[in-house]
Amino acid sequence: MNNTCNSSEINEEKKAFYELVYTSLSEAIKILEERQKDKDLIEKIDKILNNNIPEPLKKIDKNGVLFRQVATPNFEARWFIELTRDHGLKTNFFEYHSDKFTSNNYYKHSLGQLRVHKDKHNKNGDNIEEKITIVDFAKYDGKKLKEVYTTWNEPLISFHKKIFDVYKYNPKQLFFYDITDWLKISGEKAVDYYTNFILLFICRGILFENFLFADSEGDFTKKILLPAFKRAQEISGIKPLVVPIPPMDPDIEEDMHWHSYHPIIKSLIKNI
Repeated sequence: MNNTCNSSEINEEKKAFYELVYTSLSEAIKILEERQKDKDLIEKIDKILNNNIPEPLKKIDKNGVLFRQVATPNFEARWFIELTRDHGLKTNFFEYHSDKFTSNNYYKHSLGQLRVHKDKHNKNGDNIEEKITIVDFAKYDGKKLKEVYTTWNEPLISFHKKIFDVYKYNPKQLFFYDITDWLKISGEKAVDYYTNFILLFICRGILFENFLFADSEGDFTKKILLPAFKRAQEISGIKPLVVPIPPMDPDIEEDMHWHSYHPIIKSLIKNI
């Protein structure tokens, strides 16, 4: 009975969060276009940010942004690329190369142990996948991501960039930006620099994101992201533009399919 009540409360909490934070893509594009015509609004937000705007967003444009510690073309990123391309948005990957590598974070773990599958399913409907470990987790746990190497001694970040070439994406249509230095001057506490980060999506672009509620990711969502979002909205008087990616479903928010790859990437892996 208690479990049922807890589940119901969590789902209600998620529903309220989704309504507060997210905007549909079609609506977000319309709103962005209108806001970018408002020079006074742009000047107001820039002043709040002390004109500290990340390089890719300095030019007023239809920017789409996906923020991951290391950009990699898993199914989630490929979905993001398709969405931005199909809707006339600039495809920006914001990265955080100085963040710490850890096996306890589901996304960072997925960078070091690749999940590969062909969309074939077992009798339960789950993807039949192969797991390939390319990093010595014990050796690099706690190190900065830019200091992590694969088991064949290639920088982990460089390896993941090569995967974009395997999928034959046009490099001129993808933009990568390490936000490390920007974060350093945007606030001492996480909630401070995330507030400034969220403010960027008032009128300089649309953030594509899937904020989770489970485990440590849930703690980040509730203790850092939500207060930062509310503060950004209070400061600006306007709702920041955040579009859910992949399509939200409270029951499958941690579906690792989105952090998996097609077997075509195996040509880059040296130890198999």
